[in-house]
Amino acid sequence: MKKYLKVFFINAIVFTLCIEFFSFILVKINILPNGLPPNLILTAHEKFSYWHPKNSKFKIATKCWNSEVAFNDIGIKSDKNITTNKLKKRIAILGDSMTENAQLSNNNDFAKHLQNLLPEYEVINFSVSSVGLADQIKIYKNLVNQYNVDYIFLYLSHNDFSDNHISELRHNREAYDVVNDMVTNINSDKTAFFKKYNSNWNKFKREKLIYIKRNLHTFKLYYHLKWYLISLEYKDSKNKKKSKNNYFEQKEKVFSYLVDNANLEIFSKVPTLIFMNSHNFDFIKKNIVIDTMKKTLINYNVFDPQQEFVKYLKVNNKLKKPYLGYVCDAHYSELGVKLLSNYTFKKFLEFKRNNVIQ
Repeated sequence: MKKYLKVFFINAIVFTLCIEFFSFILVKINILPNGLPPNLILTAHEKFSYWHPKNSKFKIATKCWNSEVAFNDIGIKSDKNITTNKLKKRIAILGDSMTENAQLSNNNDFAKHLQNLLPEYEVINFSVSSVGLADQIKIYKNLVNQYNVDYIFLYLSHNDFSDNHISELRHNREAYDVVNDMVTNINSDKTAFFKKYNSNWNKFKREKLIYIKRNLHTFKLYYHLKWYLISLEYKDSKNKKKSKNNYFEQKEKVFSYLVDNANLEIFSKVPTLIFMNSHNFDFIKKNIVIDTMKKTLINYNVFDPQQEFVKYLKVNNKLKKPYLGYVCDAHYSELGVKLLSNYTFKKFLEFKRNNVIQ
C-alpha cells in the first residue's frame, strides 16, 4: 500500500509541476495574461455591497491589459492612507468600475490624472466595481461622510440604470422591485448571505490562499479559464433577459427613486457634480438609457462628455473602436481617463465660476 501511495504522490507532484511549467510557458508567449483576474480585487461587504481588500497589492490582467493596483488601509484604490484631518479641500469620487479604473496602475489611473489637474485639492477615489447608485449612497453614508469632503464628483454609467433593479439581483447588493406601483427594497436583509460568505472556510480562501494564487501560474490558468467561462454564461443570461423582458419602466422608476434618495443623502449636503460615463461599446449612437438617466437628473449638475469626446476623436482621426477603452474591455484606457479628467476639470472650474465658489 505504501508503495502505491508513494507512486501516486510522485505522479501527482510531477503532474503539478508539468501544469505549472505549461502555464508558465503560456504566460511567456502571451497566451495567458500575466496577472490575476480583476474580480479578485473585490470582496462582498455588508455596508458597501462590494469593496476592496485593505492594505493589499495585486498584479491583475486580461488578454488586452495589465496593471498593478494597491489599496490603502480603508480599502480604496490609493498608495497612501487618508486621515480624517484634512490639509486641503477634498473632492470625493463616487463611481463604479469605470472610475475605479483597475485597468491602469495607481500612478496612471483616472484619480491620479485628476489629482494632477487639481493640486490645490485632495482627490479621494471611493469608486468600486459592480455597485449601483443605491450602493454608492451607502458608501457615502458609511464611509465618505467621515472625511469631511467639500465636493462630490459622481460618475454614472449606463448600467447604473438597472444595477439595483431586481432583474440584476446579487445577494450582497441593494435590490429594488416595483410592487403595487411602489419601489420596494427586496434585499435589505443579507444576513444569510454574509453568514455563509464569512464562514471560516470562505475567509481562509480569500485571505490565505490569495498568496498562493498570486505566485503560481497554475492558478492564473485556472482562474482565467474559470472567469472566461463565467463571462460567457453571464453574457448568455443577459441576452436571454433582454429577449424576454428588459423591465424598462420599472428600472426607470427605481432609478428615479434612488436619485431622490441621493439628493436627500448627498446632493443636498455637499456640492455635487454628476458625470455620465461614455458607453464605449455603443459610443457614437444615441442611447435611450443614458438619455432617460439625464432626464431624471435634469434638476442637478449633470454633464455628459460624449459629444466632446466624439469631436476630439474625429479631429484626431481616432473615431473607431475601441474608442476610449480596449479591444476586449469597455473600461477607460489611458486616453479615456485623460479625456475624462480634462473634461471634469473644465466643468468643475465652470461650476465654481457660476456658483462663485472659491
